[in-house]
Parts: sequence; structure tokens; C-alpha cells
Amino acid sequence: MPRSLVIGNGSMFAAFDEHLEMRDLYFPYVGMEDHSQELDRHRVGIWVKGRGFKWLSDPSWKITPRYKPETMVGNSLLRNESLGIKIVAEDLVHPVHNILLRRFHIKNLEGDEKEVRMFFNHDLHIYGDKQKDTAFYEPYTNTVIHYRQTRYFLVGGETNKPTECVAARNGGRYGSALEHMEERSSCGISSYTVGKSEYQGLEGTWRDAEDGELSRHPIEQGSVDSTVAIHCTVNVEEETQICLWLCLGRTLEEVLDLHETVLQDSTDRIHRNCANYWKSWVNKANNDFGSLDLDIVELYKRSLLTIRMHANNTGGIVAAADSDIMAFNRDTYTYVWPRDGAFVSLALDQAGYREVTRRFFAFCTKVLSKDGYLMHKYNPDTSLGSSWHPWFKDGKPQLPIQEDETALVIHAIWNHFERNQDFECLQDMFERFVKRAAKFLAEFRETESGLPLASYDPWEEQRGVFTYTTACTIAGLAAAAKIANILGHYMHSERYQSAADAMQQAMMFHLYDEEQKCFVKSIARKDGQTVARDTTPDASIAMVWKLGILPVTDPRAISTMERLRRMLAVHTQIGGMARYTNDVYHAVVQPSQDIPGNPWIITTLWDAQWDIACAKELRDLESAREKLNWVKRYASGTGLLAEQLNPLTGAPLSVSPLTWSHATYVETVLQFVEKEKSLQN
Repeated sequence: MPRSLVIGNGSMFAAFDEHLEMRDLYFPYVGMEDHSQELDRHRVGIWVKGRGFKWLSDPSWKITPRYKPETMVGNSLLRNESLGIKIVAEDLVHPVHNILLRRFHIKNLEGDEKEVRMFFNHDLHIYGDKQKDTAFYEPYTNTVIHYRQTRYFLVGGETNKPTECVAARNGGRYGSALEHMEERSSCGISSYTVGKSEYQGLEGTWRDAEDGELSRHPIEQGSVDSTVAIHCTVNVEEETQICLWLCLGRTLEEVLDLHETVLQDSTDRIHRNCANYWKSWVNKANNDFGSLDLDIVELYKRSLLTIRMHANNTGGIVAAADSDIMAFNRDTYTYVWPRDGAFVSLALDQAGYREVTRRFFAFCTKVLSKDGYLMHKYNPDTSLGSSWHPWFKDGKPQLPIQEDETALVIHAIWNHFERNQDFECLQDMFERFVKRAAKFLAEFRETESGLPLASYDPWEEQRGVFTYTTACTIAGLAAAAKIANILGHYMHSERYQSAADAMQQAMMFHLYDEEQKCFVKSIARKDGQTVARDTTPDASIAMVWKLGILPVTDPRAISTMERLRRMLAVHTQIGGMARYTNDVYHAVVQPSQDIPGNPWIITTLWDAQWDIACAKELRDLESAREKLNWVKRYASGTGLLAEQLNPLTGAPLSVSPLTWSHATYVETVLQFVEKEKSLQN
């Protein structure tokens, strides 16, 4: 199920489905340690006296997930005629503190005053599994706390119109917190229970809520969950507010301090500060978007915010945090791919968010191998991620890498310097990353041709010598030469540039097909000879012009792009561009000439970027504008972009949101604006 809302702060990340029930909860890294499970959810239910009980997943609810414009604050609408209430739900994560805050503004649709009870179930899988956990009711702060080892989760709440509560009044160790609570008009949660879940046939304490009452069992260990209730009254004239917060930390003292922060700052102030922070953050560049429609600009800003949610404060930028993909291959996209991070960094630097890209570059320096290459992917804590690329195949050892991942980071570092003129950062990156990485790129070449040695393609499916990888490596070496030159390392610069020039000549000779007038996808080399050629049209070949290896006016680039457009266009009502012909990844129909594969957001936007690059008059930009509108059309209702789409229905496929999709949208919007301004002058 695609995610409808994602919120976070770079240390924690929460994702909600279309029912506003939490599906993913990451801490202390975005994308690492999902304390939920892909098929489970943290249920929310409402009981109204005389009307019964409904979980938010019940079809009687009409729910419209939304964000408050230009923020990472949910502002969703809920309505249930059978219960006679409507709700505005505000979901946010504190920008600094690891606090998830959920506020529900409840209104009575008709009748007399209603007694309403909201129930919040937390079915945590601490450290990603369900064992050896403890959950208990903590009477001094009137909260429920889950913990295991160094992960603590405190559940608290309040309402401005309570009917009852269970807060103890016996002072003790947490007397200061209790004293503060007694001064408030609300008194925290009204009821609770803790019990077993997913064990010996027990479904969980959420079942205990369905009669409107909780049994108040105070503690359980092992495979546990908890449910808390907040009771309130709702009349016709006035709005009632229920707040639920989840404080995350490494120790008991830490989550208790965070709980106290909520009580002292108030949920109103936290909400206001969070909304103001993200609105200021996303508007800091104050761009002029020219003739682009407001909805395109809105998605541009939503894309920036979504990217930031996937960027760890420690530097790693994860591809996606949607755990539903787990069902496909028992693995996720919650890794730091250096390639994805490099493309995201290019977009962020162009948009003016250099602080995020600098942290990513620092991350890359930590994971760069002694020999100067980056591996397939990494966990957000810099440990090596899972991989399916073998170290030994066909009786021979091989390096299980994608060379573009190393090269593109160097390219992104140079782009960062060009935009920011940060010499100190450049010098640091040269010593800690570029020098070793460029040496590897210059040496990881075939002696006879000067081409890169075989590695894996950008889609991580095949091994060979790819036009895409070759273009990326040339760009990386050329960037390294510029970096070395501007820092005064002239011998290094000459060495890198010579390798780039030789590789470019080899690319034109070996990877361009004179008969078909296009660059091929890849070749296989053996004993200095080309023994096989793969002429499959592949959108990634666009890197030949996107990275400036050839100008867009070069006939070889033009003829290649004409072929890609002709062969990769999806001829359905949905449209868009596939990755390559006969692409079966998440295919919903057998690939054909009309549907070569599912349309991808990234590849369709690369096609728009070609339109922009080639435009000579303002009217030439209209096709690119339509493709930006196409992406907007198939974004979720909350502005989240999937990896790919169903070619028959336009529904999202694979993960959603995908960070790379959002970054490519940001990049394309900025390229459009820049080109429009240049054509107007």
C-alpha cells in the first residue's frame, strides 16, 4: 500500500497509509530499524456512546490525507456519518526532538453532546522483530512505555475536554512531571491496557478496545503491544481536541524528558513551530518559477520536503522508506545507494540546499573503500547493505560494484563547488574522497581499449561495459581533473583528464553503432575483443548528453534520443516512458511494442529534460511542461511520487515515495525555469 503521509526530522521517520494508520516508524536512523512490520499497522479507533466503534480502516470513514501547504505537517480530513463526527487530523514530527505528535480536532455533526473515546494501538516491533520487549503503564507520568535494550517509546496524550483519567497522584520519583500535569486542564490518557500480540493466537490489545473499554493490564513482556484511550466530550458548538504523542529515545530518562518537553511547550506551540520551520525551509531560495503553474510549483516544494524526510542527519540519503516492498523480495529500498544520493545531491545543490549535500559527501568519505570504490549500497549507519552481486562467477573472482556510483559522487562534488565556491569543502573532499576514487576510476580500465572494466548496470541486473557507466565514469574523471586543477594538483589533474579523454574516444568507437545510428546499451569484452553487443533501447543511455559527454546538438546524441523515444514510449492512456524494452520488473502485463515496460517517473522526466535542453524558442518548452504536468497528474493526493506506474491505470507500483523520483522532478523544474529565462532574454 503506497504511503499517503511521511513525516520526520532526519533521525526518526513515520509513514501513514490512506487510513492515517502508521505503517513505518524508523529510529534512530531514517531507513534503519523499522519498529513496525510491513503487514502490520498501528490502529486508531473511535467509540461514540450510542453509536458504536469504528477503526479508521473501516469503510464507513471518508478520509482525505493532506499536508498543510509547504510544510511537513499533516492536515487530513475525516468524516463518519454513522458516528456523527468529523475530524481534522494534524500529524507532525518535531524538527529537533524525536517526538511524533498527532492532534485530532473533533466536531459533532448533529445531535446533543457526545461522549467520544479515541483508542491508539501501538504494535511495535522493536529492532524490527517482536521478542524480549516490555510494555508497561507508568503511573507517575500517566503514560505507557515500550522498551528493549536501548530503544524506548513513550505514549502520552491529552484532551481539552476530558471525561475521566487514570493519572496517579502519589508524587514520588517523577513528582515534577506530575506537579506540572496537575496544573493543566487535561489529565492525560483516560485508560490503557498492555498485553500479548502475535503470540499463541493472540491478536493484540486492539481487540480489547472494540467494546469501548480497556482492561488496564499494567505490564507484559515478550511479544507485546499496548492500547491507550483518551475520553472526551464533543458538543455541537465547540471543537474538542485530542492529542497523542510518541516520544522516542535510547533511555528511560530521555523519553521522560521528551514527554516533559511536550507538557511544557504545549502541543499548540509545537505544532506552530513545526509548521513555521518547514515553511521557511522550503521557501528559503525564494525562486521565481516563471510561467509554471502553481500546482507544479506546489509539487516542486513537496518534493524538496519529501527528499529531506529521507535524508539522515548523519548524511545517508535513503532511496525509499516504504516497507511494503518487503513482500516482493524480503528486502527493502531503505538503503543509501551512492548513485541515488549523487543524483539527489545534484538536485539539492541546484535548489540551494548545500547543507544536506555536504552531509551526504561526508557519509561517502566514511564508506569509501581503501582501494577507492564504493560498494553496491549501505545502511544509514555506514555499514554495508545487502547485495545480490556476486564476488565469484563463472569460475572467476569479480568486483561486485557499479562503477557509476563512485564516479557520480565525484561529479556531484564538483557541481557542489561550482554552485557554492566552498574551497575548504573541496579541499577536504579531494583529500578524503576524490584522490582515491579518481585513481580507482583511472586504473579500473581495459588496457587495450581504455574502456571501463565490466561492472553492473544502473538497474543492477546485468554485468558488462555499458554506455551509461562509461559516460558516468568520463564525467567523474573530468570532474576530478577540474577539482585537482583548481586546487593546484596539476599532475593529478593531467592524469585524470587523460584517462577521461581516452575513455571518451573509446566510447565513440566501441559503443556507438554506426548502422543503427545510436549508442548501444552495452558490450561484452574478452581478450581485448568485443564478443557481444546489447542494442536494447535503454533510457539510461541519455547520460551521454545529460552529463555533457556530447552536446545536445551532436547528431549521435540526437539519433540516439530519437530511437529511445520511439522505442520506450508507453502507448496507453497513461503514457510515459519505460526504462528499456521488455522490462518485466513489477510488470502488470506482458511487455509489448505498445507497452515496453511500466512508465517510470525518472525516465519520463529525463525525456522532458531533453526537450528543455534542445529548446530554441519558448514554444519548444511546451512538451516539457506537459511532462511536468503528467508527473503531477500521477502523484498521490498528498504529492508523493512512486518509482513507477501501472501502464493501464496509472496506479503507483513498487515503492512510494521514491526519493530519486522527487529529486528528478526538482531538477527538471529548475532546468525548465532556467531555460525559459534564457529564451526570454
